[in-house]
Amino acid sequence: MQILAIITTILIISSSAEAAISIGLSGAASQSNYSLETQKSSILSANVSLGIASFLRIGFTHRRSFQEKSGLKKSTSDSGTIYYEFEDNTDIVTNSVDLTAILYPGRISPFVFGGVARRDYYTEVRYPGSESKGETTLPAVPNYGLGFAVQLNRSFSLKITRTYTPGITTSLEDGEEVDEVVNDTYTQLGISYRI
Repeated sequence: MQILAIITTILIISSSAEAAISIGLSGAASQSNYSLETQKSSILSANVSLGIASFLRIGFTHRRSFQEKSGLKKSTSDSGTIYYEFEDNTDIVTNSVDLTAILYPGRISPFVFGGVARRDYYTEVRYPGSESKGETTLPAVPNYGLGFAVQLNRSFSLKITRTYTPGITTSLEDGEEVDEVVNDTYTQLGISYRI
């Protein structure tokens, strides 16, 4: 760990002329309706990175994803059909620290990155006469991806990024809940400002 700190310090000192702080923001929102249900989703993401060499950046990203489902559920039995209201909300918070390597500096610059992410899940489900809330934190997991930046002018650039972060899906096998690790993906189009 001390060796990594020493190398980082040397890189910062030796390339202070290359050091730059970049701030990136992106967001998206959607609403869809199907049958008796409405689904809303929104994603907000903010990133701060520091250039430690002409081709290396270290950064912190905070991403928040909201998913809200509401409407009516239908239950059919021999005695008839019953409709009941429901709400199913999920808030996923991801914080990551990444090292980015710029493969080719130019007007269009491809890059790759990798690091560590922590994910927190907050859920809230409501049915008539029933309400449940849950909170789950996954241990730190690898976070990696690729993308490219298009330089718009000296300060602004457009970034397209594809991120892969392990997540968990649960399935039922013989009446038992079984967790399985899967790769969650996130594609982002955002703008970055270089100070």
